[in-house]
Amino acid sequence: MTSITPPEKSRQLLARHEVWDDKESGFLYLAVAWKEDFQIYTSCYANRMGTFDSNSTALSELRGTVVSNDLVYAAWRQDITEVMTPIPSKTFVKTPDYLSELSKLDLVNTEINILELLSKTPHPNICKYYGCIRDGAYIAGICLQRLEFTLAELVEGRDNQLPPLDEERIVSDVKGGLDFLHGIGLVHNDINPHNIMLDEGGRAVIIDFDSCNDEHGLDLVAKFLSGEYDGQDFEAFGM
Repeated sequence: MTSITPPEKSRQLLARHEVWDDKESGFLYLAVAWKEDFQIYTSCYANRMGTFDSNSTALSELRGTVVSNDLVYAAWRQDITEVMTPIPSKTFVKTPDYLSELSKLDLVNTEINILELLSKTPHPNICKYYGCIRDGAYIAGICLQRLEFTLAELVEGRDNQLPPLDEERIVSDVKGGLDFLHGIGLVHNDINPHNIMLDEGGRAVIIDFDSCNDEHGLDLVAKFLSGEYDGQDFEAFGM
């Protein structure tokens, strides 16, 4: 009788990030999440990222802990826009936080509710929403407009930036986006240089929806652009 070697199970790398202890020993481990046979696993890797990817031997040898899909993916709802296929070009797919210790499904549902509302009346200074990717009974991802640079990244790399940085226009764009949100009864609550991105034409676009004070955040953004503020006071930005 001829023996048949079963095919190796392929693993799809979902997320990875280095965990550090700044106060004492520095690097601790690499947290890793992957998908195998429709099941999600997480584990810790002793070394830093290096060439760690979906094809690495290290990933195939990891022993992981099973994570229930119900803890990772929000449930699909009939009131959600299902993204058309093929997915539009220049799209960013926001996926779940596979390595979070706490479930954020309530935040995911809240964000989708807001994006669904915003999609009814699009605004040039608010990130475009195309809908969600459905995977059976779950929401596998949120499809948004792809924007290449955050305001923080552009300011840090002013010498080689593209597009050009127009400070007055950026402040005006952000204010326009906030005025629109307030006009329909929404408050962004987390305006900071990392939640403002620029499109290819230099227009500022607001992304994400969390928690702070918009007028205070807009003032800090203006100071950040003029060089009066270094952007490092994350507590002031509610981060």
